[in-house]
Parts: sequence; C-alpha cells; structure tokens
Amino acid sequence: MIQRAITAPAWLTSGGIYQINPRTFCEAGTIAAVTAELPYLASLGFGTIYLCPIFTEDASENRENWSSRQKASETNNPKNPYRMNDYFHIDEEYGTMEELAACVKECHRLGMRILLDLVYLHIGPNAAILQIHPEFAKQNPDGSFINGPWNFPLLDFAHPGLREYLWCNMVYYIGVLDVDGFRCDVGDGVPVDFWAEGRRRIRTVKPDALLINEGAKGETLLTGFDAIYGFSWHSCIHDILTGKKPASALQQDWERTHSQYPAGSIILRDMDNHDTVTDWPGRVETLAGHRGMDLIQVLNYVMDGVPMVYCGNELCDETKLSMFANRFHPGKFLPTPRGDAMKNTPEAMRRQEILRTMNGLRKKDALYREGEIRFTEHDCPDTVAAFCREYGERCIWFAGNFSDHTEEVTLPDYTGEVILSDGAEMLSDGRIRLEEKGYILGNKR
Repeated sequence: MIQRAITAPAWLTSGGIYQINPRTFCEAGTIAAVTAELPYLASLGFGTIYLCPIFTEDASENRENWSSRQKASETNNPKNPYRMNDYFHIDEEYGTMEELAACVKECHRLGMRILLDLVYLHIGPNAAILQIHPEFAKQNPDGSFINGPWNFPLLDFAHPGLREYLWCNMVYYIGVLDVDGFRCDVGDGVPVDFWAEGRRRIRTVKPDALLINEGAKGETLLTGFDAIYGFSWHSCIHDILTGKKPASALQQDWERTHSQYPAGSIILRDMDNHDTVTDWPGRVETLAGHRGMDLIQVLNYVMDGVPMVYCGNELCDETKLSMFANRFHPGKFLPTPRGDAMKNTPEAMRRQEILRTMNGLRKKDALYREGEIRFTEHDCPDTVAAFCREYGERCIWFAGNFSDHTEEVTLPDYTGEVILSDGAEMLSDGRIRLEEKGYILGNKR
C-alpha cells in the first residue's frame, strides 16, 4: 500500500517562500524594518514570508553554553537566535510584540502569509521556565541539564507538562497574532506525535495553518508536517557548482527522495538559507555568478515542491553574512545593503523580474504547482540538467547548463514557445545551445 503525505493547505505551493533573518536582512535588523519592506516583497509576488526566530534570547556571557558555530563566528555576540530563554516574548533586539502583530497584519493586507520559527529541541540555559519547571529539560543524575549537540539544554518531551506548555505557545501565535504556521527547527529531533497534536490544535483555531519540518525524515510527513526541507537538493547543486558531481546528480537526488518519501510529499527547494550563508566558505551568488544563481532560481521554481528564496537573493547580494552577527556585534560581517542603488543594478533588476515572473506563473497556473516531473535523457549529462513538467495534456520543459563553457544539447522533443531564457538558443536540428550558466524554460506544443 502506498503511503500518502498529509494534505497541505493550497496556499503553501502558490508562490515562493521568502526567508527573512532580520539580522542579515538589512542594517536596522528589526521587525519594523521588515514590515516597511513588505510592499516591495509583495510586488515580487512572494506568497509567504518566513521569519527567523525573534523571541527572547539568552544573553549570558558564559561561553560554556555557546555553540561551536557561535564561538567560531568571532562576533563575541552572546545572543544566538536559536538559543531562546522565552518563547512568549520578543527580544528587544528585534522590537516588540505589537510590532510583530503589525507585521503579521501587513502581510495579510498584502495577500501574503507569514510563518514563525519554532525552536523546541533545546532551550536557553537561563530560561525562566526551567527555574519553575526544571523537569521540563533532560537532566543528569546530579540534576544538571543534559546539553544537546549545540551545547544547549535539551527539552524532555517525555514530560506531559512540557508538551502542554509548548502547544499553548503554538496556539498563542496562531490565535492571538493570527500567524499562518511555523517552520520547526530540527523537527526530526522532536517526537513526531508532538508535532501531530500541535498541528491538530493550531488547525482547530485556524483550519489552513501548517507546519514545515526543518528535517529530512519523510515519515514525519504522514502525520505531523505539511512540508519538509530539501537539504540534499541544495547540497547537490552546490556539489555540481564545485565540480564534485555531474549535473545528472540532480535526477539521482530527485529519484532517491521520491522513492523514500510518501506520495504527495512537498519538499522545499532552496539554495541559500541562514545556515548556508553562515557556514559555507563563500556565497553561492559568488560561486555560481549572477547568471548561475538566476539558473538556480528558475530551476527551483519549476521543480516540484516549494521554492524558498533567502533575503538578499533578489538583489544578487554577495555580502558575507552570519546569523551570529547583529548591529551590536557585527564582527567581520555586514548585513545586506537594501537601498535603491542595490535594487536598481542591472543584475538585481534582472533577478527581480525573474522572481516576479516565476511567482506569477506559480500563482496562476496549476501546472507549476501540481505537474509531474519527468527527467530527460540527453547527450550532456555532466553539465546540463533537463526535465519536463506535465499536467494533463500540457507540458513545460527546462534545460540549464551548470558548466563554465557553452554546450549544445540534443533535446528534440523540446519545442514550442519560450517562456523565459538567458544565454540559450534553439537550433533548427532539435539541439539547444546553452552558454555558460544559460537556461531555457519552454512551453511544449
């Protein structure tokens, strides 16, 4: 019997997700600054805003409870957005609960949804709730807290009181602030039955609310989550760009995940996110070049699942970012420049038009949301990725050249109207000439 993933609300796949880490989003780094930019983001057609953690952070200078990544950043910033002391309040770094409420309201006015980030695997060592209920965290025989892989106390989901406390937190933001769902940090590390009950409760309040698992276990899509991260997908693209894998590896990754995940699974297709811009040695925008990142964005929008764009990708930003740097502790990092000068460069204007076009296609045409993927065998497997997406009797096709030289690929069935392309030419003999990082998206006759 084929297992099927739970059905996600239709709004999830309509338009891309735009991830915002306030610290890297702009110089101000506040919720109010995010709200001010929402009309611009809506003009690009994004359907969902995903806001990284903005809740009260542990400000302890005791480095025994700092993660290795936090220390390695050399920002000397004691505050880590993924080490929280209070899930029910906003950290002063970002603003106030009233400003978050205004941000949610503005998203909805503009026709967008908004997701908050839940970090329930671990908690800050000085959290007030642990002073009242130390039993909510896992403990050693001597009563000290057991730390997880990032050196923070692990929450104990065997305790029913902890579960009720966290479910109340979820319902609070859905019911009082009217957010639309949550991205769940390290979702695989928390029992899936907790997420399943949490999803039931928030949907009792808001029937089309959802949960996204920042994890890789496909079975969590059977009961707890509406979508899951595509870690292997963006890692595969990165390996292709660095010459570690051929372009055909994309098909292999797609086939592997679809064979392992339940039918109907929704996978996030991203390239940058707050982790990769912090941990990878350089920006993908620099590694791939602006045209290469254009190719990747179109690829992720045409591929099945949901595309997710990191803040600054629409501007072709190459700034070296860190999730541990803020305006008080910048270290060697800078936030994304977000003025008109940045938005109006030729590269940024081209990228914005690509995103506007692709978001529009996903919103108005079910083929881009529900069509079935079929990869195409061809004569340039090391450098070119090519596939069709079929929906009923209609079909679109995509081909992209990941190499640093021109390729002529034989794709005789790829005919019809060109929807979007750069550095591509359809030849008369059924071949397509693709320049370095060139791509083409077509509508098959």
